Amino acid sequence: MVIEYETIMHKNVVWHTYEIHYSQFEMALEDFNEKLVKANLTIAGPLFYALYNIPFDERMLIDIFIPVEQSYVPKESDLFFQSYFYMDQMLMTRVRSNFETETEHAYDELFQFAVNHGYKINSPIFHILRGDDEGQWVEIKVKVFVDDSEELGL
Repeated sequence: MVIEYETIMHKNVVWHTYEIHYSQFEMALEDFNEKLVKANLTIAGPLFYALYNIPFDERMLIDIFIPVEQSYVPKESDLFFQSYFYMDQMLMTRVRSNFETETEHAYDELFQFAVNHGYKINSPIFHILRGDDEGQWVEIKVKVFVDDSEELGL
C-alpha cells in the first residue's frame, strides 16, 4: 500500500556519504556509528539513508543520516551537519520482512503508483529504519511532484 503526502522532518541532522558495493552496506553502517561515537553525539531519532541509484551494477551511492541532540559536530569530525532536514510531498510504503526481495517490490510499487497518478519522482529513495517490540520495518519514501508542463504542452 502506498501512502501519499508523507514527510521527513528532523532537526540537527548529521550525515556521511558512501560509495560502496552493496555487500559493504553493513560495514558502512558500522563506520557511520563509529563516527557518531568518536564525535560524542547523542542520537535523537531514526537512522535513515538516501539511495541515489538502484544498484544494478552492485554499487551504491548513499547518504546515511541521523538526528542528534547536539546542534553542531566537532570540527575534526568528517560528518556533515544541517540544522533542519525537511522534505514533503512524498510517497511512502513499508517493508516488514524479507528486506532484500521485498525492497525491490516496494520500489516497483512506488514507481508504478507515481506513473499511474501522473507524478514525477524528484528525490533519491529514502529508507527510514523503524522498529518496536513487535519487530523492525523500513519505510521507503520518494518525493514527487505533478509535472504541469506536460498538460500545458511545454
